[in-house]
Amino acid sequence: MSLVSVYIPTRNRSALLRRAIDSVLAQTYAEIEIVVCDEASDDDTPEVMADYVARYPGKFTYLRNETPQGACRARNRCMEHARGTYVTGLDDDDFFHPQRVECLVDLYQAHSPSFACTRFKYFQTLPQVEPMRDRTFSAAELAKAEPLTLPGMLYANHAGNQVLTELSRMRELGGFDEAMPSWQDYDMWIRLADRFGPAVRSPHLLSFVDDDRSRARIRNSNKRAEGSQRFMAKHASLMSPDQRRNHRNIQYVMNRERPPLGDIARNVSLGGYKSTLKVLIHKFFGVALG
Repeated sequence: MSLVSVYIPTRNRSALLRRAIDSVLAQTYAEIEIVVCDEASDDDTPEVMADYVARYPGKFTYLRNETPQGACRARNRCMEHARGTYVTGLDDDDFFHPQRVECLVDLYQAHSPSFACTRFKYFQTLPQVEPMRDRTFSAAELAKAEPLTLPGMLYANHAGNQVLTELSRMRELGGFDEAMPSWQDYDMWIRLADRFGPAVRSPHLLSFVDDDRSRARIRNSNKRAEGSQRFMAKHASLMSPDQRRNHRNIQYVMNRERPPLGDIARNVSLGGYKSTLKVLIHKFFGVALG
């Protein structure tokens, strides 16, 4: 059984970090190491991690930055210390379904993709996702997979914020781009697919993303729009004209712009029709759909 490294960047969220870590410890896949990079937390995170390290000898690697260096650098630092054949990530406020890692390793070994991922669910309260978290899937259900191609991924990030791939591949590509203010995950998945071919995705909800609006999040800030612009510039050579129009519409939506009808007409995207519809809805009804 191949070792899987799970990296977790964290800062001042010790209670949520416990939830994230406990979801990894509850995985049905046994060979897992957990690498945590603490971004200069001033709460009880060091004590929390000391407790886990003591209770699970050899299971954890705990890294600490004395000054915040950003989640992207924290992820890369985790991967520098990881020992697994495979690697996947988890944000400190999110958590896994118990069968997630098992599913992804099996899909990766069965299909030899650039990466494997699952569908994910945003939530604001635990009761919204507890029935999904507690469901048990059969081997036949976990074996189901949907293809993710580079052209499809260039329209939208269908993989979400976490995938499983070989650690050597992430290192070969230099890890996450620390110059990107946001969209580092999307950028990484595009580079993996461009270098190593199509990916696969489980149709099941096996990852849960905390969407608590009371906490600052990148997707609610202007960093998201800046990241989108850099993403377009970085991958323009891979994109078709229709894909570039789609991303222009995504930028309209993120910036809460209501462009002239002529601009909307010039940027109609057939493959990215959802972004076109969002621009039209915001233009005429003032409703900005994220």
